[in-house]
Amino acid sequence: MDQHSFVNARYASAPGSPIRELKRFSDLPGMISLAGGYPAPELMDAAGLQQIFGRFAPAEFGQALEYGGTEGAMALRVQLARLLSARGMAAEPADVLTLSGSQQGIDLLARTLLSPGDVVLVEAPTYPAALSAFRFAGASIHQVATDDEGLVIDAFEAALVRLKPKLLYTVPTFGNPSGRTLGEARRRALLELAVRHRCLVIEDDPYGDLYFDQPPPPALYSLRHAVDGADGIVTYLSSLSKTLAPGLRLGWMLGPPDVRRACVLAKQTDDMHASTLTQAAAAAYLAQGLFLEHLPRLRQAYAGRARALVRALREHLGERLRFIEPGGGMFVWARLPGVDTAQWLKSAIEHRVMFVPGAAFFAREPDPACFRLSFASQDEAGIAEGVARLAAALRAV
Repeated sequence: MDQHSFVNARYASAPGSPIRELKRFSDLPGMISLAGGYPAPELMDAAGLQQIFGRFAPAEFGQALEYGGTEGAMALRVQLARLLSARGMAAEPADVLTLSGSQQGIDLLARTLLSPGDVVLVEAPTYPAALSAFRFAGASIHQVATDDEGLVIDAFEAALVRLKPKLLYTVPTFGNPSGRTLGEARRRALLELAVRHRCLVIEDDPYGDLYFDQPPPPALYSLRHAVDGADGIVTYLSSLSKTLAPGLRLGWMLGPPDVRRACVLAKQTDDMHASTLTQAAAAAYLAQGLFLEHLPRLRQAYAGRARALVRALREHLGERLRFIEPGGGMFVWARLPGVDTAQWLKSAIEHRVMFVPGAAFFAREPDPACFRLSFASQDEAGIAEGVARLAAALRAV
């Protein structure tokens, strides 16, 4: 007898996240993961957060266990607005929508903005979970070419004229997976074109605080007042997951009021609000200046790990491998001509090391020679050993 499924067809046939699927191999004895962009537990300020939780008076702690408003706790929104305003984003607390991680923001925007058949532009390559959210919303996804400096503006303009998209999703700062950063001139040109063609821009910025030497250019959201009409077309997402702790599940959204309001309504039927307990802890952590003290230590550690990965790649894989040395973030995006990285991964797992093949990061026409490495969750010795294992696995393919 035929099996009948009650599951929506989009979900019934959808693949899982390729990065989350790899996590099941993490528990294999001796596995070194250069795959997921997961913050290193030893670099999180666990002691600082423990102290924050321990200092709550009983009444404060009880209040933090209550239901909260969908837009988020005002104490946290005040602190986030101060942080963002110091970085040129001129945000008021009322402008901030608190999220259960910035991933929720992508999902809320996909559900509230997109109708089946709407055209979405993404970078090639781009973040796979965003692709999934747009696909589940029934969007028609088209990718725009990138180069070593990020989104190619001429290609973006051509796509705007030809496809008339509803929105562009971009990770312009230390992008996932590319590690690339869009320069300020291109950022302004992007906004000018988006205004001219009435294309909403979703700026995803979870890595902007993780620069090594030089701060990145101003966020697109910061530049919106410099381009006539851009104030109404930029929505900004960010998170504490990569900088403080992913277990807090806290992110935020800035953007046009009507867009935020639609997301509030969707969130009311989703999780109602982000965790009131972790919001209270994050608000106190920010208010006491601990976050600004923590960031330099995090940047220094990740810079060292990034340099260790670059050294190891050059030593073990040589001139054949093409990649850009990162200036921040968590990733190195590389290309090894003539290699099917999906087959390489199978050998790599046997050698107890993991990475992410590049096919997952393309909306269309994936490049099988590309792959992503993360230096975030391994120390420098682990990175060196992991790349040596990658080289051995490649020789075995």
